[in-house]
Amino acid sequence: MSVSNFKVGFFTAIIISLAGEFTAKAQLPSLDDRKWVGNFVVFDSRNFEFTLTSQGKGKICAKGKKDVPIGDRLAVTLEFLVQETQPDGKIITKAIRPDSLESSQPASLKPKDITFRGKVIGDAEFEAYITEDRGAISVGGKLLNPGTLTKNPLRFAIRANFPNPYGDAKGKAAENDKAAAKKMAKTMQKDRLQVKWIDAKSTKVDLIKPVDASNKEINGPGIAAFSVEFSTYQDKKYILIASENSSMGLSNTTPKPLCEGFAVTWLADPVKDPSAKSRLSVDVK
Repeated sequence: MSVSNFKVGFFTAIIISLAGEFTAKAQLPSLDDRKWVGNFVVFDSRNFEFTLTSQGKGKICAKGKKDVPIGDRLAVTLEFLVQETQPDGKIITKAIRPDSLESSQPASLKPKDITFRGKVIGDAEFEAYITEDRGAISVGGKLLNPGTLTKNPLRFAIRANFPNPYGDAKGKAAENDKAAAKKMAKTMQKDRLQVKWIDAKSTKVDLIKPVDASNKEINGPGIAAFSVEFSTYQDKKYILIASENSSMGLSNTTPKPLCEGFAVTWLADPVKDPSAKSRLSVDVK
């Protein structure tokens, strides 16, 4: 074999090997637009940006008064999950395996009836849906099969994670200046979190007092609609709505003020919604 032929064969083998490795680490398609590269789905509206990366990570970033995104620190993340219910009632969350994600559709800047599939740890498989609906993002999904997770009940879920909108500003104000602390408290009193339960009753939720967000006083029989506004959102309000046969619930890691961060988890009732038509609508106004 000549040296040149050896080099050609050697580099061809490397390329094939790398291609095989890339295929083994399959993810969702990615946009080739320079601004949005690395994203499978993008919806850029007047009030917010929604993105879903090729690894299945969602994000909703509100736009401020000048139609500019407020910033990643204040963005709400969106996760597609599978939850396992233990015999003692404890919920174990199974995260996406990015290498398992697939879709027959190309990456899109105008999401309409997008479908993708994936697996979580334990190989439980799910199918998820994304579409733009009258200026909002509508998402849903269902469990396809349990994989090796056959011991306990499983359910498909979507979780929106709301960060601390003030970062450490609240603590610094309290430590450094009583006047600043008072001003911060006054600012926070204007913040609002309201929920409407599936029984049509409504309640306003305190954001400043420490609370276990999963309690019945907040979640009732299940939340049908939810809205929250913080001064740092520059007069913008996040609105989440669960369609018929689905509901939401709030939670936090430890009992603490909701202004320090919380999560909203959406679930559909598989008995009432066997065709997985229920959706979670996410909007910013």
